[in-house]
Amino acid sequence: MSTTPTDRPTVRIAAVRATVPAAELVAFFDRTYTAVADTVRREGWTFSGPALAWYHGMPTDSVDVTGGFPVEGAPLGPVSDGVEVMELPGGAALEATHTGSYDRLPDAWDRLEQERAALGVDGRGDFWEEYVTEPSPGGDPDANVTRLVLPLRAEG
Repeated sequence: MSTTPTDRPTVRIAAVRATVPAAELVAFFDRTYTAVADTVRREGWTFSGPALAWYHGMPTDSVDVTGGFPVEGAPLGPVSDGVEVMELPGGAALEATHTGSYDRLPDAWDRLEQERAALGVDGRGDFWEEYVTEPSPGGDPDANVTRLVLPLRAEG
């Protein structure tokens, strides 16, 4: 895993935000990605990136999370069925790419957090994962590619 400092643009996303029990996170993503993708197609918007999970704080026994897709051509605001078009804020961030199964993501996040601490910078408080490869039933979980993004607190 290699870490790269970057300046992320603000990205418009179609998504659903919810507080979900940690044990129900996979089911939330399954429902959410289907609902959002159906909405994007129905509205005639364009997907502009892979599925993502935006965490609004450190997960505990419950998770404040937004699941969705970057889109183009979508106006900001609520759409239907809990789907909303919102902006994923840009700014300075550390990025890393993890290749492997999702159950190894906590270790990848720990390494990214160690890099952040070594650089002496503070996280903004939120973070997200971009699922670069779409998992498929029967696929090799070790081939999954996930981009980890840790936004940094603005200096000053």
